[in-house]
Amino acid sequence: MASPVAHSLAGFWTFLLLTLRSKMHLIAACRRYLPQLILLILLANLADFDFLVGLHHGFTHSFAAAVFVALAVSCVWRIAGTFWRSATLYFLAYSSHLLIDLFTGAKLGWNATASGIPLFWPWRKEFGSPLILVVGVKHKDFPALFSMENLQSSSYELLIFGVITAALMVLWVQHQKGRALPHECKTPARAVYNSNPMQSNERIP
Repeated sequence: MASPVAHSLAGFWTFLLLTLRSKMHLIAACRRYLPQLILLILLANLADFDFLVGLHHGFTHSFAAAVFVALAVSCVWRIAGTFWRSATLYFLAYSSHLLIDLFTGAKLGWNATASGIPLFWPWRKEFGSPLILVVGVKHKDFPALFSMENLQSSSYELLIFGVITAALMVLWVQHQKGRALPHECKTPARAVYNSNPMQSNERIP
């Protein structure tokens, strides 16, 4: 399985999608919507909670679980205003975990070392990509969790997913500036027009 580093950053990507329509700076948006950010990151990691009860890569690693969680959480908190918009964001946050695990295996490259996950549960067939993009962390016991190999894997995830996150943040900021620009252009024009009382009484022929 991938470490919480990759899954948490993927949850942050969903948060960027949630705040795409806001007119706030990114830092201000993170502060304003901190509970929503925490929830989306939690949902992006939720599938691995089955590890605590020894049922890893079971039902929780399926689209059925993603749908169930999305609908259940939307009944409690409509994070994006409407029920279905909220459910969609919850589903994307949860499903990001499944997508990452699909490309996680023992070593990088085209080697089909993925352990497989039951994406379409209750169908028992397990799916795994032959192309491995993320090296899974070892989790058979606590010494393995804190091993040097896991540290290297987590560092790799931080580098790769960090670069993707940085690129998405740049696109997010550019989108916000693009939305603000038309408003800024209209405001000075209206101010100049309204500042001249002669113009305000004239009619365009």
